[in-house]
Amino acid sequence: MNRIEKFEAGGNHYDVGLAIGSRSADAIHRFFDNYDLLQQHLLPFYHTSTGKNYYQSYLALHRTRFPGYLSELEGIAAGAKRPFEEIFLANLRGEFSGLVPSAHQAGDILQTAGRQCSDCLVFSDDTALIGHNEDGSPASLGVMFVVKVSLNDQPAFSAFSYPGFLPGNAFGFNASGIVHTINHVAPRPVSVGISRHFLARSLLDARSLEEAIRNITISGRASGFNYNIGSISERRMVSVEVAPQCHHVHEVQGQYVHTNHYFELREQKQEISPSSRVRLKRARALCREEPPGAADLVLAVLGDQTDRDYPVYRDATLPDIDATLCSALFDLDKRELRIYWNNPVKEPENFLKFAL
Repeated sequence: MNRIEKFEAGGNHYDVGLAIGSRSADAIHRFFDNYDLLQQHLLPFYHTSTGKNYYQSYLALHRTRFPGYLSELEGIAAGAKRPFEEIFLANLRGEFSGLVPSAHQAGDILQTAGRQCSDCLVFSDDTALIGHNEDGSPASLGVMFVVKVSLNDQPAFSAFSYPGFLPGNAFGFNASGIVHTINHVAPRPVSVGISRHFLARSLLDARSLEEAIRNITISGRASGFNYNIGSISERRMVSVEVAPQCHHVHEVQGQYVHTNHYFELREQKQEISPSSRVRLKRARALCREEPPGAADLVLAVLGDQTDRDYPVYRDATLPDIDATLCSALFDLDKRELRIYWNNPVKEPENFLKFAL
């Protein structure tokens, strides 16, 4: 069963991490013990002199720029009784994997250093919806959770989370009315700089749409994400492609879809999976056939399995290796989030509901 647990954490950054790590310890051990990217690539590289030098550079940088978020990771490691180095490396996966000397030989495993997700956004006078498929390894089924966090000095937030990772790198919302979803992209080359997981975490602290955009586009980035962000109070919606040296902000009007590669940043060098190309083409075709102006039409895009090699709603059937872990639908006007733990077309009644 694709179980999605809910729990709460509060206090300072370390307290929050400690609570998350303690509550999800079993899931962290199961996930990390079988996480091939970590075990077969990141850790062996970390144990070389070159890898250790890179690691120390990343650690010093994030301790200076984001001490609170690093404290959360230290708390997660302590709560789960897992080595901090593993926790930090996993949260650097989008950057550290690109520095592994054998990266060009690692093929599929490095291509999936982040989740391969799909988004369908609709914005009009009558509708403000963000639909998102959270895709990843089938090993993540049943270990995901939603954590509601009350920090001493920041807006409270709720985030759909992976065991051992900072909240924020999937989707979430905060008490200031900022909601977001994230899609993996693979810019090349990467270098030592600020991890995209830390920038994604900063979205949960944003009090306005402009602050959210500033947070994810600060200088010194090492890699990138596609961030889809909405503001309930401002009634605005943007999709932001972020690469190490550039970014693009798209103000959403009408319908807009995004998968796992840059297409606004046309000159950015990147790796693109066949699945990302096919899902984008299919989602765009569906939007042309019947522009999604209501929740059921957005869910129809997210649940589409017409292309059996690379469907929008994925089930880890070869040649595709990933699965859709859940589908999320943010309705900014209704101030509501629904998380569907199975295909929302086939099982529309199976969802968790959250007030935004």
